[in-house]
Amino acid sequence: MQTLILPGYSASNKEWVDETVRNLKVEGTTSSTGVIRPFYWMHWTDKNSKFDVQEKAELIAKHLRGEKANIVAKDEGLEVANILKSLLPDQIISINSQKSQPF
Repeated sequence: MQTLILPGYSASNKEWVDETVRNLKVEGTTSSTGVIRPFYWMHWTDKNSKFDVQEKAELIAKHLRGEKANIVAKDEGLEVANILKSLLPDQIISINSQKSQPF
């Protein structure tokens, strides 16, 4: 079982990804659900890279290779998670969404 961490669009979400991974490790999620897999979107460091939610979902689906997963997602990551759920309904066990913090 994997736990996927799918952030929002903005590069400022890198902090959220790192914090979420730390929190899951503290709560013992690694022992109960296996691998924690954080995602860092390519366009954060490569301005020429495009972000397409359907494309991201299909790529992640290929890499899951039949393995079950839980998802923690925020903003655009939640869109990716919902597409994944529709592509792999028997593999995606749960989707937990995190709301953006107001400025």
